[in-house]
Amino acid sequence: IGIQGYAQSNMSLANSGIYYTGGLNVITSKGTDSKCLLVHKSNFDIYKGENIFNLNNYQFGNTFHLTGWLTENSGNEPVDVYGNCYQISSNNTNAVHNVKWRSGTPVIYNFEPYSCEIIKPEEKLVFDLENGMNDTIYYKPGGSGGSISNIQSITEISSAESLMDSININTRKRNYNKVITNCQDYLSNHLNDSSNTGDQSSGIISKLFLASSRLDVAGNKITDLKTLLENLILNNSENESLIKSAFYYIQKCKVKLGEYESAMTGFQQIMDQNPYSYESLTASWDYAATSLLIQGQGGGESSYKLRVTSYDDKNEMVVDDFEQSQILYDDPKEKYDKYIFTKEDRKEIKTNVFKSFETGRDKEIEIVKTLEKKVSEGNANENEKKELETKKILKEIAKPKKPINISEHINNVSSDINKITDAGKGSLENKNANIVPEVYYLSQNYPNPFNPSTRISFDLPVDSKVKLIVYDMLGREVKSMVNTQLYTGRYEFQFEGSNFSSGIYFYRMEAVDNSGKKFVQTKRMVLVK
Repeated sequence: IGIQGYAQSNMSLANSGIYYTGGLNVITSKGTDSKCLLVHKSNFDIYKGENIFNLNNYQFGNTFHLTGWLTENSGNEPVDVYGNCYQISSNNTNAVHNVKWRSGTPVIYNFEPYSCEIIKPEEKLVFDLENGMNDTIYYKPGGSGGSISNIQSITEISSAESLMDSININTRKRNYNKVITNCQDYLSNHLNDSSNTGDQSSGIISKLFLASSRLDVAGNKITDLKTLLENLILNNSENESLIKSAFYYIQKCKVKLGEYESAMTGFQQIMDQNPYSYESLTASWDYAATSLLIQGQGGGESSYKLRVTSYDDKNEMVVDDFEQSQILYDDPKEKYDKYIFTKEDRKEIKTNVFKSFETGRDKEIEIVKTLEKKVSEGNANENEKKELETKKILKEIAKPKKPINISEHINNVSSDINKITDAGKGSLENKNANIVPEVYYLSQNYPNPFNPSTRISFDLPVDSKVKLIVYDMLGREVKSMVNTQLYTGRYEFQFEGSNFSSGIYFYRMEAVDNSGKKFVQTKRMVLVK
């Protein structure tokens, strides 16, 4: 694989007007299942990029110049990606592609005219980054961008495409004040504009976070950014990818502001609500890194699993009656600007986040079920088998970890990457069997709410004496599911609720290892008849 993009990444392999902030890449991939460019719920821009994509070992149905899943539909097809070169064994050919929208429908591309006579421009801008470091942007004289003096005027043009050009150029120039201004303009006025490059919101948010972090003094820029992201969630209830990206960077803002416990609660929610995804894996790394910051302060961390809350006239938190549609992590340490967000606004933000996660989770689970059916019936091709294996490995390794130091954290990340990289190099059954849990973990039951049965799974990093007990709302034991010594591994048990009435139940896991160290965790589930 040449270049891979995961977890709502945005890859710029194109120029910005006449300025080459991206593009001019030569990407050669070898192997019978090779891909030059692969995306997982991410976006790429190769429009007039003058890139060369070369497959050295072409195998029909297995090797592609461009493949994977984008985020949301751009609403503008065919998508222009002309101005690049595609080769098989260094001989020019038509593009071999298999790119789909997140919904699963194929993306219609306009590849022509191809561009295989690529000449690297000689003109260049050199920016002094101080401390003996420079950055270089090549450019072609003339063209739509005009002369070098016009590099500043690009920022005054208000189209989505020109704003993207300005953002890319000024990010490279380290002109972060301009980056912030242009990103805010894009997010305020151009989220729904048609674009050759599809949904760019996650890339805009990441650049805005970078610029705000570099200019932040005493939390002022980061506080403003957090409020802006909360407003995006409030006002874009149907934009799933935007809400997910905004929610993720809100947690990053909390870390910058020292709100570590609240950030860890958010990262935990991303993990639990994004099964089988790279978003979950990324959140697990952030969770671990944040736990190290807490350890540095001598504090602890906690995770809140309550429900959507509202606020009374004194802005004091009031827990609402529990409803199925409101099952959501909540955090009593969450801070909002109360001069901007009303109590109804704050509740709407939480609800929009929940709906976004619920929609994405259901899609992901449906994909896994479809793949499992194909594999069990013997109808899956090698790519589908590998995809299923990768998703199952992601679900296994994307768990909360609390390393004792940076070294252990780096080792854990490297181990996770190796496991993902090795996906597909052995049978699915053997690969899953070889995964040894690294931490105790009690999963949220699935499905939830349920009728009449649901599955509860947990991980044991060492041999342990395990109790798994279900309680009703009054704390009375209604079912002892497990009470025995178990070996290291992952376990799943089914709870049958046919003989129980509708309502809220709690399941509690207690595990004690051979040294006497105890792990205890409780989660809630809802039976609806």
